[in-house]
Amino acid sequence: MVLPIVLYKRNPIIPPQSGLCYSLFLQNCAIIYSMASSIREIGENIKNSPLFKGDIQYGVPMSEHTTMKVGGPASIFIEPEDDLSLAAAVSILRKNRAPIFTLGGGSNLVVNDGGIKKAVISTCRLKGISVKAKKSFPVQIEDFPEAKEAVELVLSAGAGNSFKELNGWCAKYGVQGLEYFSGLPGTCGGAAYMNARCYEHNFSSLISAVTYLDIDAIPTNLDEQSPFQLEEASLFKRYEMDESEWAYKKSPFQGKRFIITKLELNVTGLDVYVSGGQSASPAAGAYIAKKNSFYINDRTEKGHFRAPSAGSMFKNNHDFGKPSGAIIDEVGLRGLKVGGAQVAPWHGNIIINTGNATAADVTALVDRVKQAVSENKGFLLETEVIFV
Repeated sequence: MVLPIVLYKRNPIIPPQSGLCYSLFLQNCAIIYSMASSIREIGENIKNSPLFKGDIQYGVPMSEHTTMKVGGPASIFIEPEDDLSLAAAVSILRKNRAPIFTLGGGSNLVVNDGGIKKAVISTCRLKGISVKAKKSFPVQIEDFPEAKEAVELVLSAGAGNSFKELNGWCAKYGVQGLEYFSGLPGTCGGAAYMNARCYEHNFSSLISAVTYLDIDAIPTNLDEQSPFQLEEASLFKRYEMDESEWAYKKSPFQGKRFIITKLELNVTGLDVYVSGGQSASPAAGAYIAKKNSFYINDRTEKGHFRAPSAGSMFKNNHDFGKPSGAIIDEVGLRGLKVGGAQVAPWHGNIIINTGNATAADVTALVDRVKQAVSENKGFLLETEVIFV
């Protein structure tokens, strides 16, 4: 973020006249200038690193990178092109003791109007899809009688791959397992971090392993190391699935200084699976595409795409006996507005941006909904969206 240098002659606000206050005023101006300089200096150091490929921007509105379309600027916005570039950026940020915020697709996030003072690292360019076949087995599928054989697959996907990309790939190659997440905004890395849940299916049920970067384990002199040293450095770690560490909307990566870079997912190749770039049989591809379309159409009918939102705002709690959206409906909160934020008139558990909402509007509306539900039902709703 390029922070302004406050000049007395250009500033419409007259600075304090007393000696002490005026001195503090000038000190604050110097601090602001120093912050801007140091952020840009760090950014230039990253950009000039021989290990870094990608883009760096300053003062980027986070409203452009979240599905809620609210949020102030990021001081510095870093988009690494690959895993090594990510490690290089983290190394230099650590060297300068700069705090880090990791961003996926921004679909479950509300950024405050003041923005993010940390270095924002976007994982959206960390992409790539491939598969490894395990074993084949005979199948009988009621709505796909053409399928006679299937094969167990491990699908590797970069954390930055969107579900549109993944589901499109699966339709092309006749791969089953991800269709429940069709139409889900955001990235698969973010879905793993949040343990997304769609149509009674947890994303964790597909995960076999996760590759991640431990921020605190990255050396601060990475760009000074030889290729051999880099190869031996073990910059990335592998997590093997342990179901006991996952729960509803919970993952072992939450609250940790880890950055997910790749996922390995257990899926199934239907009918004919051929590696090396060949598509599945037309029947298998059409079957998966039809499944994908069913869930996308269902989301569309439920109004998920009518206006900017962060998705479901509140977690469901089985102790309440019914979904949070139904409870909010019973309290009569559909359509409730605070500024430009509104409880969607068509769905109680979606808060939308009607066009000019601020993060403060969203936060205030969430608080009003929680208070009303608590007073009327005795339940304290818990948000699943992250507020920063």
